[in-house]
Amino acid sequence: MPSPIQRNYLFFHLFLLFSFCILLYSNILHNGWHLDDSGNILHNAPLHIADLFPETLFKTFFAHPESTGRLYRPVVNFSFALNWFLSNDNPTGYHIIDIFLHLLTGVMLYLSNLLLLNTPASKQQFHSEEQKADIALLTATLWLCAPIHTSAVTYIVQRMAQFAAFFSISAIFFYLRTRTANNKTQRIIMFLCCICCILLALGSKENTVLLLPSLLLIEGIFFLLFQKILLIAQKKRKIFFILSCVVIVGTVFISWNFIAAQVNNYGHRNFTFFERILTEPRILLFYLSQIFYPTASRLSVAHDIILSTSLFSPWQTLPAIACCIGLILFAFLQVHKRPLLSLAILYYFLNHLVESTILPLELIFEHRNLLPSLFLFLPIADFIVEAISKKKWEIPVVATACIIFLLQSGLSTVERNKTWKNEGTLNQDAVLKAPHDARAKLNLAGWNVEQKKYKEALVLCEQAEQLAGSEASVNTTMPIALNLRGTIAYEQGSLEKAAEYFQQAYSLRNDYTAAAEKLIATLVELKHYDEALAVISERYAKKADPNLLLLKASVFLRQKKTVESLATYHQARQFYSTLSLITAGQAKALIMMGYHDRAAQLLDWAIQQNEPVAQLLQIENLLLIGAKQQAAVLLNQLVQTVPLIHLMEELDAARKDAFQIPVETQLLRQAILDFSILLSSQMEKKKS
Repeated sequence: MPSPIQRNYLFFHLFLLFSFCILLYSNILHNGWHLDDSGNILHNAPLHIADLFPETLFKTFFAHPESTGRLYRPVVNFSFALNWFLSNDNPTGYHIIDIFLHLLTGVMLYLSNLLLLNTPASKQQFHSEEQKADIALLTATLWLCAPIHTSAVTYIVQRMAQFAAFFSISAIFFYLRTRTANNKTQRIIMFLCCICCILLALGSKENTVLLLPSLLLIEGIFFLLFQKILLIAQKKRKIFFILSCVVIVGTVFISWNFIAAQVNNYGHRNFTFFERILTEPRILLFYLSQIFYPTASRLSVAHDIILSTSLFSPWQTLPAIACCIGLILFAFLQVHKRPLLSLAILYYFLNHLVESTILPLELIFEHRNLLPSLFLFLPIADFIVEAISKKKWEIPVVATACIIFLLQSGLSTVERNKTWKNEGTLNQDAVLKAPHDARAKLNLAGWNVEQKKYKEALVLCEQAEQLAGSEASVNTTMPIALNLRGTIAYEQGSLEKAAEYFQQAYSLRNDYTAAAEKLIATLVELKHYDEALAVISERYAKKADPNLLLLKASVFLRQKKTVESLATYHQARQFYSTLSLITAGQAKALIMMGYHDRAAQLLDWAIQQNEPVAQLLQIENLLLIGAKQQAAVLLNQLVQTVPLIHLMEELDAARKDAFQIPVETQLLRQAILDFSILLSSQMEKKKS
């Protein structure tokens, strides 16, 4: 824990961190949704909870955006579900949590640095207690202000990266408390807290698997484990050499199949395994340049990265690899002399291993630096505080440089946050900064489609298609472009043409969920039900996604195949035991079969669960059995919360939306019109 002197500074320092964070990120509260927010949150039905029952909350742990029912980052999904419960799709509540989480991570970084500066290795630096507190504060402040982190804090779905960083630094804090505790009871409590944080980190994002090696790194540097190993190695060189060889060979042997599998998993990328391995060192150094030269003009969600096809093409490839290796070797050589610098370098490269090496992920994303950059500013803060404490001519120079850097970082963070205002501003910025990036153009085209600017969208699609040179690039760019063309054709009423585009996109990439869903929806609207069912069955055979079962059941209802529909809904129950949409769908099948009383019971329950279509189905059920007065009462209740014009829009949406349960549109439309006429006449009587 902080010393008595450091505790005197604690609350003031925490207040400063709070003020910095609020000042920098207060302008994101009204920013909108972006990119992967849609699939991970807005259209991820299991996260849209209406109660806090344990069973409901447990289901959120399995809210995989593409394969619901599979465990997926449960800690983050749980937090998204709670946000949805409180504010639905209003992004402000999500931003408040993300800002607070960023602040908490900065606080834990501050506290962890205080402990690091009191470890055996750091005590050799002879810092005073006040200096240690200042170093910890300056490190946390520089990290909080870094504009590169806007891509993790302002981008709502990257709460995944935020939780990974928060629980990682919390685990490090509790590990350090375990190692520095005064008694056994404290050590046990702190160790259990550390284990909990490790588990929560793993439940936030998979790259936190590197947390255990990170703790080993801290043990090796700051508790002199590496020094002890070096002494043993010097005494027993042959044995140590043999053991090292065994470990290296064993590691390669165990991971060889995994590596080989990754080599063959790049078919959907516009780069190969070896091109990625050669290119990533340049990107890692580029990240460092973005961190230490903090300006908003160098930040973007897209970058024109020239692929490294060999060690000499482009020429920067070999120097970048040499520089990365040199930094790592230098860090190991400086472990005992400069432990803070060694930690900063080694922790950075270590925590980039998952996302910046062999896995077939996108080449570059700035949010990946939130976790690896945690200790990058620690040696810099140490240098600044030490230089100022000498009371020599360096003081004004170092202090001025530090203030300028902080101001530049803060202003760039505020400026970058403005770019994240909405998808339009974000994607326009990306196209401007990466004019040769096809994905950036397609993202902007997608925004233009939403804004009904179809001509501009088609121009961007053509430009993106021209940039798709290689076969792999065609397989990534063309499906998205064709999907957008299909969307434009659909919006313009050319359903057959839209279906052709969606079919072409799906043929190029049969794992492209958006194109597949739009293809199915268009086929359903065209009443090509058998073709739609064929696509659904093909996709379900490859991935048992329960959303496809709901879609399949809906198509069966449109075909009036009630038995098949009920069987499919029953199958979906295995994944969604409490989903009210399934109950409403089963009720619709029972209505079609003539079991109106049983259907009414199911719909009553679905209405209590706030299922929107259930109210329309209940009105439909009452009209079909001739209970017009009861239907009018229910319709009157419905219009108290939903305006009549919106009811008409919902009817039209139910007809078009393939996922939606079909309703008797004409019957309900006529009932709504009759009700509106009756309502108008009653209002006229009151006036007269």
